[in-house]
Amino acid sequence: EAGRLIADPAVDGVVVCTPPSTHFALAEAVLAAGKPLLLEKPMTGTLDEAARLDGLAASGPPVMLGHSLRWNPVLIKARELWPRLGKVRLIRLAQRLAPTQLAWQRDLVQTVGGSVLLTGVHIFDLARWLSGAEFVRVDSRQRRVVNPVVEDQFLARAVLSDDCWVSLEVSKHTQSRACWLEAVGDEGQLQADYLEGGLVLRTGSSAERFEVSAKVPTLPVVLADWLTAIGEGTPPPVTAGDGLATIKVVEACYRSAAAGQEVSLTD
Repeated sequence: EAGRLIADPAVDGVVVCTPPSTHFALAEAVLAAGKPLLLEKPMTGTLDEAARLDGLAASGPPVMLGHSLRWNPVLIKARELWPRLGKVRLIRLAQRLAPTQLAWQRDLVQTVGGSVLLTGVHIFDLARWLSGAEFVRVDSRQRRVVNPVVEDQFLARAVLSDDCWVSLEVSKHTQSRACWLEAVGDEGQLQADYLEGGLVLRTGSSAERFEVSAKVPTLPVVLADWLTAIGEGTPPPVTAGDGLATIKVVEACYRSAAAGQEVSLTD
């Protein structure tokens, strides 16, 4: 039983990796028990819950979000190369995945949302992490293809606070997989495959290739960095504020789809 486990004095910290509908209540209980928390993405199922949890984290034990793609070696290399692009004007992030085999992701009560919430948060966080900018406007459309209750395909266009345009795509209905990053700057452009590996940096008429593998388990490194942050008393690599920022984009995507038009995140 979760309550007994969280309260157990032998438990020093808690990892929550349950369906999103349960995240807030479990996270609230962990923080009330005064214990560090590693919370799987998405942070919560709703924006209201995310804002409340961010408030609790501000004055409680450290909360780290499991946005594990920040530990992907290809994306770490992309961030290292980012300054060589000059001012980045366009970012494209795409994930194409097979239909879910998890029953809870076909249960609206447990999953709360579909690919925007469950997978979109990955690429929303990457856009923020790579660019250092925040989302200010979003125009999103989504549909159900094979999932009976929630969207499993979405397209979104966004504008960041540095005026960069972002194209975001998730398809979770194909019998194949792909994960792509493209960034176009004034000094160069970058293409990266963060599923299989490899990057290409194009500047002028030259193309530099970097053979970086993406086939590296990220969970052990995520856990190690969480424990380091706890032990050293330093802020975790992905904070509750980062989690809240991604849920704000999720909410804006759903709001945009309902309205059939672009919406602001800053009003």
